Amino acid sequence: MATVAGSLDTLRCITICFNSRRNSTSQPHRQWGPCAIGPLCSRYLRSARLSTTAMLSMLQNPRQAAAQVLNFALILSSAFMMWKGLSVISDSPSPIVVVLSGSMEPAFQRGDLLFLWNRNLLQDTSVGEVVVYNVKDKDIPIVHRVVRKYGEGEDAKLLTKGDNNPSDDTELYARGQDYLVRKDIIGSVVGYIPFVGYVTILLSEHPWLKTVMLGVMGLFAILQRE
Repeated sequence: MATVAGSLDTLRCITICFNSRRNSTSQPHRQWGPCAIGPLCSRYLRSARLSTTAMLSMLQNPRQAAAQVLNFALILSSAFMMWKGLSVISDSPSPIVVVLSGSMEPAFQRGDLLFLWNRNLLQDTSVGEVVVYNVKDKDIPIVHRVVRKYGEGEDAKLLTKGDNNPSDDTELYARGQDYLVRKDIIGSVVGYIPFVGYVTILLSEHPWLKTVMLGVMGLFAILQRE
């Protein structure tokens, strides 16, 4: 209502100014000065322009903010789809893992990013191969080397050991388990990038950094201008 009233006042002001100017031209013998309400007209015109700008800003900003939120959601969904795609291609629930300890030095250092492949189409897991396996009731997978193998195929029994560890992984296995079987392995290491995974280590050791990083990413996605 305030905007409508302001617009009506502006039109009224312009009409008065126009009539004053017309009267001044119809009576040339009189000396008419500037329109007495000229400053008032200017003030109303400026107010109308500001009101229009404010309305446009109110209409545009929510739309732009919503677009930025959608862009951020698109980035997250794209990353999730890429992860699931890699999982399907490699046949591994975790196609990319990070070395969290120094048990595999000097082959792999803490913070190295490992790429896994779990489709053994040509040959079974062999001795000397670096594998990542899960242990029952433990959340973090372990990256170690196969040092012994008994049998062939899916029923083969595997014994692993860290290159930098003095003994094998028997103590790391679940209670009553002396060897690994093929279903315990989530992938074999086929490539790596050194030290790239240190960000993951920092996030795991300092959980509050996850909240800070997500907040900064969300704020940046919302506030950035196209």
